[in-house]
Amino acid sequence: MGPTGAGKTTFINCVANRGGDGVGHSITSCTSKVESIKIENPIHGRNITLVDTPGFDDTYKSDAEILAMIADFLAQTYRNKLRLDTIIYLHRITDKRMSGSLMKNLKVFAGLCGIQSMPNVTIVTTMWDEVRLEAGEIREEELKRMIWFDMIERGCRVKRFENTLDSALKVLENHSTTLNIPLISSEMVDKGKKLKATAAGNELANDLKSELKKRKEASRMLQERTKKATNEGAKQVLGRELAENDQTIKKATEQHMAVRRSFLDRIFGPKPEITLVPKVGEMPQN
Repeated sequence: MGPTGAGKTTFINCVANRGGDGVGHSITSCTSKVESIKIENPIHGRNITLVDTPGFDDTYKSDAEILAMIADFLAQTYRNKLRLDTIIYLHRITDKRMSGSLMKNLKVFAGLCGIQSMPNVTIVTTMWDEVRLEAGEIREEELKRMIWFDMIERGCRVKRFENTLDSALKVLENHSTTLNIPLISSEMVDKGKKLKATAAGNELANDLKSELKKRKEASRMLQERTKKATNEGAKQVLGRELAENDQTIKKATEQHMAVRRSFLDRIFGPKPEITLVPKVGEMPQN
């Protein structure tokens, strides 16, 4: 798992290209759904299944849709009594700061896993070939100390994927001997919670609510600046910024509402509309 563009598919392709007994699944560079590929692990010869998930901030799907897809997969896996050996979260070491989007990704991921699953979680840094080693190591230590500290304290590990089979296999071989259930699985299956009531769903809803509030305030300020502007060119620039911001508000509102809707509604479609037809004796008279 991880943000869009973090290297999830690259990681899986790296392992699959060398471990393959040829399942024939095609893992594309832009994952739009939860996909799995079965391979033989070169280390111990046993079959393992790697699961590729779409990232948040997807071009075509909302964060609510992505969370619903991942939550559905984890719930079905749990119902079928299949346990996840390791949950891998990929992070680009090239990111110089933890933007709001990256923090949202991490918070939703942590809420999805829960504290009890942290010993089965591995944070994997990627794209080491695009950064100076010294700079990357400094950034990695800062992330461990300031961002990932709580997760590491609860048993999460940090590894590097260097676009080599060897580094990928090290991620796969180093896992906890205890298999813990992701929090969202037990919330939805054992406790019967809807997606919006889970820790991950609540985290996403709160983030969207906060983003919506910021955007609305930005829209208000842009409107005031547009009114005060005397230069026609400046008015046009502000107008475009306002239109873009309003589009973001619309998207955030739709996502917020999507998180609030029932998980089953999103999977099976909304409930049909019911039209009440009056009885014959109750028909209005002309």
